[in-house]
Amino acid sequence: MVTAKDKILVIDDQPSVRFGLRRLLEGEGYRVLEAETGAQALPIVTENAPELILLDLRLPDVNGLELLTRIKEIDDDVPIIILTAHGTIESAILALKSGAENFFTKPFDAESILILIAKTLERSRARRELLLAGLVQERVTSEFFHGESEAILRIYQTIERLAQSDSTVLLQGETGTGKGVIARLIHRLSARNEKPFVAVNCAGLSRELLESELFGHEKGAFTGAVASKPGLFELAHAGTIFFDEIAEMEPAIQARVLTVLEEKRFRRVGGIQEKEVDVRVVAATNRNLQAEIKRGRFREDLFYRLNVMPLTMPPLKARRADILPLAKHFILHYSQRLNRRVQGVTPKAEVLLESYNWPGNIRELRNVIERAVILCSGDRIHASDLPLGGPELLESAKQDESEQFLSLEEVERLHIQRILTATGNNLSRGAEILGVTRSTLYNKMRRYQGEPS
Repeated sequence: MVTAKDKILVIDDQPSVRFGLRRLLEGEGYRVLEAETGAQALPIVTENAPELILLDLRLPDVNGLELLTRIKEIDDDVPIIILTAHGTIESAILALKSGAENFFTKPFDAESILILIAKTLERSRARRELLLAGLVQERVTSEFFHGESEAILRIYQTIERLAQSDSTVLLQGETGTGKGVIARLIHRLSARNEKPFVAVNCAGLSRELLESELFGHEKGAFTGAVASKPGLFELAHAGTIFFDEIAEMEPAIQARVLTVLEEKRFRRVGGIQEKEVDVRVVAATNRNLQAEIKRGRFREDLFYRLNVMPLTMPPLKARRADILPLAKHFILHYSQRLNRRVQGVTPKAEVLLESYNWPGNIRELRNVIERAVILCSGDRIHASDLPLGGPELLESAKQDESEQFLSLEEVERLHIQRILTATGNNLSRGAEILGVTRSTLYNKMRRYQGEPS
């Protein structure tokens, strides 16, 4: 079924081929876009997001296989049908290996190519529906991520407000606190949600590579630049660009990024033509940028430009009320994914989860639960199934060593205090973990510390 959104881009240097395809396709209700060169085609792909592309492998300015690769860099999901003469079947097969959906030989039969286009669009829609389902699941994960603690609820209230603006956002917080998830959520809640979200990891890229990735380059700009290439700023036009680990960006690139943010324009590497760009910037770091400024590693003017809407993600140890809800969510997720029947955790495992300091934050919790779901033998995760080691348990061992000469009454009092701290002073849960009645626990608390609050 043809819909109003079915835009087909025809890339062919022969006017007669383009004319014939336009008449044929428009007669079936498709919207047809045309390009006779690769240079004309790339901006059309970026700006119009066609649902399908008909691509001739022989173009005057670029090899069709190379253009196919560059189109896939812009939109990896768009289906491409190769148009080829009988003598270039071998090239068409190479195109299939490079990501083309199918190929059709010239001269083509009108009815056959219409059937192929219809089937290709139907498969593409099915894939997009699956992708949408995945995005919905990601949103459920993100929404569950906020948990129940006051700290994270305040974060989400702030996100709902700032998502409606176009202001730059600076996300700060420890590794694993979910800064990337929040960046995507801000984009999805914003007016730019139907436009691209482009993520850039600034760590591990050389200055030259990052510069080329961000701003693109012109043909011949450097050794190996055999063709012009749009940068990530261009690909993110009208959408959101997310700079992850921005403290790792070299100062020379920082200066160029600042110029783009202030002037909304830039030049490709080796280019002379200025390009205008409209993007919203979200940046993230686990470092103290003001300390990096004092060390001369980060530009102060860029910091102030990024710090319009600062948002600090709290570590998991500061939002312990969220640990068990998150753990239960991950248990459900990995039980379904790994085909296990894990229903939850034992009371002792709950205490261990809540009392651990989680230096790796939510990422560490997710990995711990995934491993526990694999390792546990029953339908519930036990404390012994949780791979929590390292500094936290060493610190616990030190505490135990310092208390080895305490009286039995003192040991009992300290143990009750730890359990109640881990359970948020919930007497019913504390009694269940200790294996005593609620009234017994209540009486012991009265004896050790007076009336419980």
